[in-house]
Amino acid sequence: MNTFDGLTFRGFAGKSDFAKMAKLLQDIAIADQADFWTTPEDIERDYQHLVNSNPATDMCMVENSQGDLAAYTRVGWELDDEGKQVFGFPFNIHPDWRTSELHRHLLQWVEQHCAEIIKTTSPAGKPVLRAMLRNVEKEHVFQAALEAECFQSVRFMNRMARDLNEPIEIPSMPAGLEIRPVPETHQRVLLSALDEAFRDHWGHAPIPENAYEQWTSNPHFNPSLWQVAWDGEEIAAGILNFVDKEANQQFKVNRGWTDPIFTRRPWRKRGLAHALLMHSLKMFKEIGMTEAMLGVDTQNPNGAFDLYEKCGFRSVMRSVIYEKKLTASA
Repeated sequence: MNTFDGLTFRGFAGKSDFAKMAKLLQDIAIADQADFWTTPEDIERDYQHLVNSNPATDMCMVENSQGDLAAYTRVGWELDDEGKQVFGFPFNIHPDWRTSELHRHLLQWVEQHCAEIIKTTSPAGKPVLRAMLRNVEKEHVFQAALEAECFQSVRFMNRMARDLNEPIEIPSMPAGLEIRPVPETHQRVLLSALDEAFRDHWGHAPIPENAYEQWTSNPHFNPSLWQVAWDGEEIAAGILNFVDKEANQQFKVNRGWTDPIFTRRPWRKRGLAHALLMHSLKMFKEIGMTEAMLGVDTQNPNGAFDLYEKCGFRSVMRSVIYEKKLTASA
């Protein structure tokens, strides 16, 4: 073990770390006024479905002198549709420890560890590190550290919110299409339709084989909230709405998420997403929600950002995705 400014660096200790990790994420959520809430059970469930990421070897845990987590990161990778080997890493640092030195130390650890993984995986595509700067207005230290380590901004995202007390005007559905529930027998078909539609989105990677089990075991999974458009027996589009009850309780809000939103190619440019979105807002209002939220790629080529503004959503947070090219000799 090595110490760094009063901190101890170690590997993942197994299930006993889940409570510490959740406590760190909860402290971050409170300090940053985030819209998520994570429990030890959430982490344990998600870690049962990891792909190309082994916590036993791919994590760096940082403890303070009291044995609490000051930070942790975990490396994982996927091959996107462009053939890139994309390395991602949740970057979680407690507000009390957000120094430039710790940020850069962990970024360097990530890069060095990824370089070792490249040597053993030898993918055909070019490897890149990809990091999300979640809140441009608040994460100045992280942003400075990324740029000091030669990361470059490549994509811009917005979090958008919609006040459900404002008027909700429901447009007509396109001719021949109707909103119907998704029977359990078609849930895998729905997931495939979502994957197909998102192939046109920047950075898309195929949904892994084990995604269905992870999806259906998530406590947010609630098919009764979905708005799915059918053309006969074909799924044309959908919004897989959900409510994060834990986060709503913690932050004393009544928020529904209209996310993810997808429309398959043959049914685009017909006002379908607009209709489904307004139906979703009406549904959320009827069950007692007071606001809706979603995330959007502001450079989406299908005009998603403009559509959401048309539906009454307003940007409440700006995010940036950074990348850095990697080599095995890093």
